[in-house]
Amino acid sequence: MTNAVERVVLTHLQIPLKEPFRISGGEVAVKDAILVTVETGHAIGLGESSPMSAGFGYSDDTPEGCWEDLCERIVPRLLGQTFTTTEEIAALAESWEGSRFAVAGAETACWDLVAQGRHETIAEMLGAEQSFVNTQVESGLAAGLYPTIVELLKTIEAHLSAGYRRVKIKIAPGLDVELVRAVRQHFGDDLPLMVDANGAYTRADIDVFRELDNYDLLMFEQPMAAADLDGLAALQDAVATPVCLDETADSLERTAEALRKGAGRVVNIKIQRVGGFGPALALHNLCYSEGVACWVGTMPELGVGQAQGIHLATLGNCRYPTDIEPSSRWFVDDYVVPLIELTAPGRLSVPTRPGLGYLVDPVKVRRYQVRQREFTTAVN
Repeated sequence: MTNAVERVVLTHLQIPLKEPFRISGGEVAVKDAILVTVETGHAIGLGESSPMSAGFGYSDDTPEGCWEDLCERIVPRLLGQTFTTTEEIAALAESWEGSRFAVAGAETACWDLVAQGRHETIAEMLGAEQSFVNTQVESGLAAGLYPTIVELLKTIEAHLSAGYRRVKIKIAPGLDVELVRAVRQHFGDDLPLMVDANGAYTRADIDVFRELDNYDLLMFEQPMAAADLDGLAALQDAVATPVCLDETADSLERTAEALRKGAGRVVNIKIQRVGGFGPALALHNLCYSEGVACWVGTMPELGVGQAQGIHLATLGNCRYPTDIEPSSRWFVDDYVVPLIELTAPGRLSVPTRPGLGYLVDPVKVRRYQVRQREFTTAVN
C-alpha cells in the first residue's frame, strides 16, 4: 500500500553522447533528462522526463519547458496525494497541466511506487491482463545519418557482433535509396533492416518509397509529417512494406484515426511521447484490438527511461525488436545501477525486483547534475 507523497526531487542531468546523433531534423551531442524521484514514508519511485534539447527534430518539447511544467504545474499537485492503483494514477495525471514528456516523468515514478507496494515488477503490472509476458526483450541497432556511407557501414559493422536483432538507419531526402542499397550490398539480404525518416518526406516523394520497396525492409518508420494522415495512407496503399507510425502515434485518438485511415500497419510506442505507462498501455491495447503490431521506441532516454521501455516491451503485441540499446552504445556514462546491458546476444533481461528494478548511482547523479530542486509537503 502506498502512503501519501511526502517529497519529490527533480534533478536535471546532462550526459554527453559518444558521438553526435544526427537525423533529418537536427543533431544533438548531449543528452538531457530530468530524474524524478517521488517519495513516501516507505518507498521511492523513479521516473524520467526525457526530451531532447531545443532544436532537435523529434518534438517541440524541451528540457527547459519540462522543468517548468514539473516545478510549477505537476509536482505541487502531486505532493500529499495517495494512490494504490494505476487507475488512481491515471486520474491524478489527467489533472496535471503540462507536456506529455513532463507528465511521463511523474506518472512513471508513481507506477514504480505502486509496483513496489504490490511486490510486482512494472512488467507484471503492465501485463496483468495479457496472455503472456516475455522475460527477455530484443534490442535493435539504430544508426543516425553520417557524413559518408563508409562511416555508416563501419558503425553498423562495429556493433553487429553484439547480436542485435535488426538494424535501423535514418534517411532524409537525397540520403535514402543509396544508403539502403549500400547496406544491402555490404551486409546482404538476410539482415533485418528498416528505415526511419522522422517525417521528412511528402506525398511528392512516394516514388522514392516505391524504389525502397524493392529492398525487403521491415518497415518505413514515419515517412511523412505526423499530421499528414492522408499522405501516409496514400503511401501505404502504394507500397507493400509496412508504414510505421511514430511521431503520429502521440495519442490514442490520433493513432486510432490513423489506423482507420489505413495510414500504417505498425506502431512505435514511446512512453515519453504519450505521457507515461498508462497511455502507452492503452496504445498497445488499441493496436492489439486492431490487429496491428507495435514495438517500443526510445528518444533515446537515459537509464531510467530505457529501463521503463524494457518493461513495456514485454507485452505480447510488441512484436518487433526495440530501440533500447545498452547504456554504453550512445552515452559516455549513465546514472543507473546496474547499467543497461545486453545479457545475451541482442537481448535485454527484464528486471525481476519489484518496481522498475533499477537504482540510481548518487555519485553519478551529482557528477552530471545541472540543477536540482526539492519539494516537500511542509515547504513546496
